[in-house]
Amino acid sequence: MFRSRAQWGNVFLRGGKAPVLRRLFPACGGLVSSHGVPILYSCVPVPLVIDWFRLMGRIDEDSIRRVLEATDIVDVVGSYLPLKRAGSRWKACCPFHNEKTPSFIVDQSRQNFKCFGCGEGGSAITFVMKMENLGFADTVRRLAEKAGISIVEEVYDAAEERRRKARTALLVAHKKAAGFFHRLLLCSPKAAEARAYLNSRGYGADMAKRWQVGWAPDSSREFLAWARREGIPDQVLIDSGLANRGERGDLYARFRDRLMFPINNVYGECVAFSGRILRPQENVGKYVNSPETAIFKKGDVVFALDKARGPMGKSGKALLCEGQIDVIACHEAGISFAVAPLGTAFTPEHARILSRYASRIVLCFDADKAGMAAADRAFRELAPFGKDIYLVNLPAGDDPDSFMKREGKEAFSGMVERARSFFEVRIERARESGLLDDAASSAAFAREMTALLACMSDPVARDLATADVATRMRMAADNLRGAVRMAGRRKGQEQAQSAERKTAEEVSQHPPVKMDRAVAVLCELALQNSRAQGLIVDRIEELLEPMRLLQGGGILKKILARLPSPDSPAAVQAFLVSLPQPERDALGMLNLEPIPIPDVDRSVQEACSGIAKAALERHIASLMAELADPSTDAARRLELSKLSVDLKRLLGTMSVSYTHLTLPTNSRV
Repeated sequence: MFRSRAQWGNVFLRGGKAPVLRRLFPACGGLVSSHGVPILYSCVPVPLVIDWFRLMGRIDEDSIRRVLEATDIVDVVGSYLPLKRAGSRWKACCPFHNEKTPSFIVDQSRQNFKCFGCGEGGSAITFVMKMENLGFADTVRRLAEKAGISIVEEVYDAAEERRRKARTALLVAHKKAAGFFHRLLLCSPKAAEARAYLNSRGYGADMAKRWQVGWAPDSSREFLAWARREGIPDQVLIDSGLANRGERGDLYARFRDRLMFPINNVYGECVAFSGRILRPQENVGKYVNSPETAIFKKGDVVFALDKARGPMGKSGKALLCEGQIDVIACHEAGISFAVAPLGTAFTPEHARILSRYASRIVLCFDADKAGMAAADRAFRELAPFGKDIYLVNLPAGDDPDSFMKREGKEAFSGMVERARSFFEVRIERARESGLLDDAASSAAFAREMTALLACMSDPVARDLATADVATRMRMAADNLRGAVRMAGRRKGQEQAQSAERKTAEEVSQHPPVKMDRAVAVLCELALQNSRAQGLIVDRIEELLEPMRLLQGGGILKKILARLPSPDSPAAVQAFLVSLPQPERDALGMLNLEPIPIPDVDRSVQEACSGIAKAALERHIASLMAELADPSTDAARRLELSKLSVDLKRLLGTMSVSYTHLTLPTNSRV
């Protein structure tokens, strides 16, 4: 009847309140009882309009489809992971959980991925979202830019639009400020001291250009005058952390007379700054960093990752330093896989990011007590990811920059290449520091090592490391293994309890969508076969009422409103990623692969019969509930009794079989 969205959209999307007699099953002749009472006579409140762009996260579905069609998921995943061909597919070790045997599969024909170990799966968009911890819209924009595609965006939510504009304003302000500071460093006579400082550290204009190092003027007035010439509003300066407001309400620059190091996100966009003083000052910190903002969370940012992720992915190595200067020194020396946390202790998010790019992680922290504490913290966060962790044994009082200045770049590169296992160096430093000289100190240090060993997720690597630690500390290996097992059980119990609490919270906040069996069948058909989808659209009028009555009907509505082509994996994936997570999970339990159906007409007929029967059962249940209500008067009881008898007789004539479909485990039978 209705072949296109334009034809039936008036019925489905616009609708109205006019009473409509819905036909649930064509053979029933309109479902009118023997005494002339219409069974499903209703005023269906069909939505006035479906808010397309709210569902899509601001980007229209056609744009998403074009992005997915122009994006090869093998290329996308291959830029992060070393893929190996496995027949017609590709495989790798999953980046989302720890595994040694690859269970992560990339299907080029369907343009999706699936991990059979942890269950993660989806399109190229889903993969990049999880790898880079990005939102949906930002991910689509990134892939579109890479593919050279212009996307269509629409404003659907005033608050979201304000957030987007605010974020863009912060990025623009930081980009302009980085250029301003950099030009001052290179050209301003006032920046002579800053240039001299860099020269004294062995760095010239070339390094400054590569890292866009700059200099903040010593006068707030100069910075603010520049900002106003650029048209940057005062509030944006405050929100970005580039300026603060004083007690009298006047504005002043956060950074003054400092060497400025831009802090970039993984895509090379400046999101913050770190400013270093040029001369020691009382009660003044050596570094001042930007505060956290809408575009900058220091616990999520790894310094120089935008430059290092490529070399890290190719070499499989990451060098983790303590600060920006050390990282820059390493890169300038040709060690391009060096990174550092930013103004905070090493976090689980830092570990998650590094583990995706590198399998061998070398820690290069100062040899003092604080440096060892930082190394232990990094190990605790990295060990659960099953990575090989090594430690550079720098001389006391040295950092990478000072060591290279004295011994040369080649000497430091050699130390990085010859880095030894974490526990070997850690125990060696403890012995040099006198932490193993007496029984009490040795016991305390052994407890520290036991807790670190228990963090390791790979049982083979953990057992080997335990034996090595026991040998080096002159302990009985079995005793240490027992202590590690006990510590591991305690840690596992704590993690399990935490995971249970988190899962319970997530489920309570986002309960999964339940689907009636009949609705699941129609959803499956509509996404598997183009002809089936068209036949279902033809019967839209008889389906409206059942969709309203049955669980999961809202999902079916969206499928029939959007009509993603089953012949296009990109179109189906674009539709799936546009759905809220509970609805996406419900459809993810169905078999959505494009398949030939021997008798499409019969399959659709049976499926529509199934939804008619399910709706009829639901309607009978509501009548029986009304009959059981003591407040129902006698006349109404008589009418309900007769109607229920008619409906049950009709129900007995309806038989439905689902012989060709795989149904979801969460669907109602």
